[in-house]
Amino acid sequence: MYRKNCYKCHRPSFSSAGDGQWLCPVCGADLTDQKLFQAVSIENSQHKYESVKKNYTSGSK
Repeated sequence: MYRKNCYKCHRPSFSSAGDGQWLCPVCGADLTDQKLFQAVSIENSQHKYESVKKNYTSGSK
């Protein structure tokens, strides 16, 4: 799974194909030339952030 970030509306866009024409599903901007990311690696970094945030919140009581 791949991800591109829209330069116009700043929303993520996901696709199973990394090539070809890519239009933002929210605003319709052409994302074909935007940088391509692996969606899995972005999800993993978010999961790590949430566990750190949870530990910090529970430790500050």
